[in-house]
Amino acid sequence: MLKKLSSQMILLVLVALFSTQLLIFTIFVFETDENDIVSKNLQGEHFQLKMKAALNIIEHSSEQHLYAMNTYRVEFSVGNKPLYDVTHMSATDKVRSIQLQQQFNDQQPSATMRQFKPIENRLYAAMVYLKDQLSGTLTAELKNDPRNILMQSQIRLSDGKWLGMTVFDLHNFPIWIRSTVKPMAIFTFIFIIFAVFVVKRLTSPLAELADNAHKFGKGHAIAPLEPRGPEDMQNAIVAFNTMHKRLLSVNDHRARALAAISHDIRTPLTSMRLNAEYITDADVQHNILEKIEEMEQICEATVTFALKDSWSEKNKHFDLTSLIESLCCDLNAQELDVSFDAQHKIPFQGRPIALKRAISNLIKNGVDYGHRVNVFIVQSTSTLEIHIEDEGNGIPDSEKERLFEPFERSEQSRNRSSGGMGLGMAIARSVVRSHGGEIELNNRPIKGLDAVIILPL
Repeated sequence: MLKKLSSQMILLVLVALFSTQLLIFTIFVFETDENDIVSKNLQGEHFQLKMKAALNIIEHSSEQHLYAMNTYRVEFSVGNKPLYDVTHMSATDKVRSIQLQQQFNDQQPSATMRQFKPIENRLYAAMVYLKDQLSGTLTAELKNDPRNILMQSQIRLSDGKWLGMTVFDLHNFPIWIRSTVKPMAIFTFIFIIFAVFVVKRLTSPLAELADNAHKFGKGHAIAPLEPRGPEDMQNAIVAFNTMHKRLLSVNDHRARALAAISHDIRTPLTSMRLNAEYITDADVQHNILEKIEEMEQICEATVTFALKDSWSEKNKHFDLTSLIESLCCDLNAQELDVSFDAQHKIPFQGRPIALKRAISNLIKNGVDYGHRVNVFIVQSTSTLEIHIEDEGNGIPDSEKERLFEPFERSEQSRNRSSGGMGLGMAIARSVVRSHGGEIELNNRPIKGLDAVIILPL
C-alpha cells in the first residue's frame, strides 16, 4: 500500500489520466467504426457499380486512369490470371455474381463476385492482431500487409486479361492507432514527469515540516521554517513555528524563574546557618546544620533538574561505543565494578555530554543497588538498545514507573541507602526522551535489573 501523500496523489493523477485516455479511445473506436457502412455496401450495388465503372475506364482509357480509382480499402488490378477459382463459390456469391452480370446486361458472363470472410469487430480484430504481434505468431505476409480481404470481383477482358477488384477490411491494427500511440506515450511520459514534479513541490513543505518536528522531538536545535506551498500548508508551518517559539520561551522562563528561586532560598539558608553557630547545645546545633545542608542539596538538585532543558550543548556526530567505553573506564577508576562488552563503532547524532550523564546515572544506580554492572549494546536496523544489567534484587513492577518521578527512591525494594536526592532516574529519562528514545526497566530472569535505553537511529 502507498502510504505517502505524494505517492497517493501521483497515483490518483495517473489513474485519472489513463481512465480518460481509455474512455476517449473507446469512444473514438466506436464512433469511427465503418463496419455497418461496409456491410451495407457489400449487400447492395455499391461495389457492383464500382466494377462497372472500372470496366468502362479500362475499355475507353488507359490502366493509369484505372489505378486512380484505388483507395485504401478498394484496389483494382489488371493481370493475366484470375484472382480466384470460381469452382467453389457459395450460393450467396453466385447470386451476387448474377447481380453483377445484370449490371452489364448479361454481356459479361465471366463477371463474378466472391466474399471471403465476414466483417469482424474493429476493436476485437485490433486486439487479436496486437496479441499475435506481441506473441510472435504473426506471419510475414500479415506483417507486410495485415489487411484482411473481404471480397474480390473479376471480369475477363476482350484481350484475355483479367480485371480484378479487391475490397479489404479495415487494418486489423488500425493505422490511426499506430500513428497516435507513440505521441500519446510521449505525452503520457511528459505528463507523468510534470505530475511528479508538481506533487513533490506541493508536498515538500510537508516533508520538511515533518522532518523538523522529528528533530525537535529528539531535542535538536532547529531554525524557524519559511512558510511556503499552498495556503493550508503555510498555515501549518506558521502554527509549528509559533508552537516552537512558545515552547522555547516557556522552558527558558522556567529555568530563569527556578534559578531566581534558588538564589532567594540560599539567602535565608545562609542566615540560618550563621544563627545556628550561636546555639550552645551541640546536638541541637548539629541537627539544625544537617537539615540546612539537606535543604541546600534539595535546592541545588531542583535547579539542576529544571535547567536540564536549557543546556547549551549542541547535537553532534560521535561514536556511541567509544563514549560508553570511556565512561566505564572512568567509573572503574572510581573503584566501581563496571564491565562493558565493547563492539564495533556505532555512529550516533545527539548530545554526548547529556547522554553520558544519563548512562552514568543508570550505571551508578545499578552499582549502588546491585553491586556490579555489565553494559552491552544490541543494535537493529532502526534502533539500538543499551543494556545496563546489575545483580541486585530487582524492582517490583508496581514501583518501576514511580522511580522516574523526581525525588523518588526505591530504598525498601533494593535494601540499600543510596544517599542521593532521587533525581538520577528522572534526569536520565528526560535526556533519553529528548533524543526520541525511552528507558525500560526489566527484572532479569534469575536475579537483578536490566535497565534498557532504547534510542532511534
